[in-house]
Amino acid sequence: MYIPSHFLETDLEKISQFIKTHPLGLMVANVDGDLVGNHLPFMAPNGNIAVGSKLISHTAKANPIWKIGEKKQKVLLVFSGYETYISPSSYPTKKETHKVVPTYNYLSVHINGTLSAIQDEADKHQIVKILTEKMESSRKDPWAVTDAPKDYIETMLANIVGVELLVEKIEAKWKVSQNRPARDRQGVIDDLRGNAEDSNSLEMAREIEERGGLN
Repeated sequence: MYIPSHFLETDLEKISQFIKTHPLGLMVANVDGDLVGNHLPFMAPNGNIAVGSKLISHTAKANPIWKIGEKKQKVLLVFSGYETYISPSSYPTKKETHKVVPTYNYLSVHINGTLSAIQDEADKHQIVKILTEKMESSRKDPWAVTDAPKDYIETMLANIVGVELLVEKIEAKWKVSQNRPARDRQGVIDDLRGNAEDSNSLEMAREIEERGGLN
């Protein structure tokens, strides 16, 4: 991923939290010479993500993508979130020089690693349990795997394959107006907060304050 130095994010805790908030990853793999993409929710069972840690997910057995895990192939995971268009009209400097252009702000994390397939029923059950507990943790009345009949869960488990990614490389890009002067960044924040109905705009305004700074 192309990352100019001012857009580089290296804080692993922040990157880990971003993936927890946006767990749906686009897994890109080379299958017989073709690039194939699948969207799967991935999570780190042991907390923060780092080189050497693992991410888990599962896919339908009918989806042949899990077979690359049997071959221990390399894959790319792409996690995205908090993206929004930035108009030149947001910049106070526009009125002075008019030397401004539109852009797009976004946050993205790329993770390269080796994929493994998991067929053991007990291990698949554990993956489903971990994913469910993390996904349901914020709900007032969380659903649990044990809420469903045991024979039904066994049938469902027979129709999925677990996947585990060994993390080998992490790249994170926080493109949140760091390359603009402080008053332009404040102009973008004010403009985004004026669009209070758009959660992406509000989250981007927060990210600009936290990552872009206003020095």
